[in-house]
Amino acid sequence: AWYQRRVRGLTGEGVTPDPKETYNIKVSEPRWPDSPTEFQPIVSEYTASMWALTKMILRVFALVLRQREDFFDDKFPDSDENMTVFRLLNYPHVEPGPDRIRASQHTDYGVLTILAQDNVGGLQVKLPGQEWENVSTPKGCLLVNIGDMMQRWSNDSWTSTLHRVVSLSDASRTNNRRQSMAFFVNPGKNVMIECIGDYKREGEEAKYPAIRAENYILGKHFSTIPSIMKK
Repeated sequence: AWYQRRVRGLTGEGVTPDPKETYNIKVSEPRWPDSPTEFQPIVSEYTASMWALTKMILRVFALVLRQREDFFDDKFPDSDENMTVFRLLNYPHVEPGPDRIRASQHTDYGVLTILAQDNVGGLQVKLPGQEWENVSTPKGCLLVNIGDMMQRWSNDSWTSTLHRVVSLSDASRTNNRRQSMAFFVNPGKNVMIECIGDYKREGEEAKYPAIRAENYILGKHFSTIPSIMKK
């Protein structure tokens, strides 16, 4: 696990930085803080429940993709090669303003994301050809996003969700601090991400070259940090 205060834009130079704080845990190799002592058991129980939900979702996905129900099972090894990450996010209070960005627009790099969020609001999604729409989740519900790798596996039949977080004007709130928890489902680092052969439409070619999962994720991470790429 590591603590990271992120104050940067994800879309390049000239963009207002993202004011947010994150605490990241690689689920297959968790490192726990010494305190608070209740942190580890609570987070462990939560991530275990997210894994159980993920396995059910992936089995449904496999059937929709016309594959065996267990098609994805070996792509998410129960070892340190699994790159799934659980992220706790805190967005400190900011003064609302027109288009005040708290997390720049992006798609998630992995297979899917399971998100729990509070009721402060600000999450928005944008479907192709449409305007930004606010997204809320009823109490006790979770939000599931398709990620880039699933889009590649489906040869663009399923689209990775473009989303962002903004500061909404709300006269009833004096503090708009926002918190959420994201379970980023990523496969094993050596899994090849390529179009599922028998899911392509007749006569359709694969739209993306095959790539190792780790190479794809690292390439996306480095592309958001120009200073690293220049070294």
